[in-house]
Amino acid sequence: MLNIKVLYDILNPENTVRYLYFLLLAALIPLLDCYLIILLATLTGKYLFMAILFVLSILGFYMARHMIKKNLRIIRNNTENHYYSEYYYFLFPGTVLVSIFLIMPGIIGKAVALIVSIPEIRHRCGKLISRFLRIEWKEIHEFINVIE
Repeated sequence: MLNIKVLYDILNPENTVRYLYFLLLAALIPLLDCYLIILLATLTGKYLFMAILFVLSILGFYMARHMIKKNLRIIRNNTENHYYSEYYYFLFPGTVLVSIFLIMPGIIGKAVALIVSIPEIRHRCGKLISRFLRIEWKEIHEFINVIE
């Protein structure tokens, strides 16, 4: 089922510009990573460094998968019990951001992801993302309760 309000919010030019600014900010870290990768690859050898980046990305994928599954499981259990916990809803965008940086190859992105993966920092980061993108978690929670 497609929620028209969400579609309107996404297509609203003011909100679209907000999303683009957020993506621009997130794209700066990979640019810095490219510079660092070039420097470190010349020191360690390109194939060894590529192997290290590959292994780190695979480990990041499994860590991200675990974090997202755990967060969604808690949200689902709370929804089934008709309990609204804003903490876990705000934690979710922070978890997605951490997951993106864990999966992407790079050193700076992994360092940022490991720092932001601390639950309190992840919650604050998710809260900032939710407020910046104007996500109404209470409304989403009520919508899920109506559907189920």
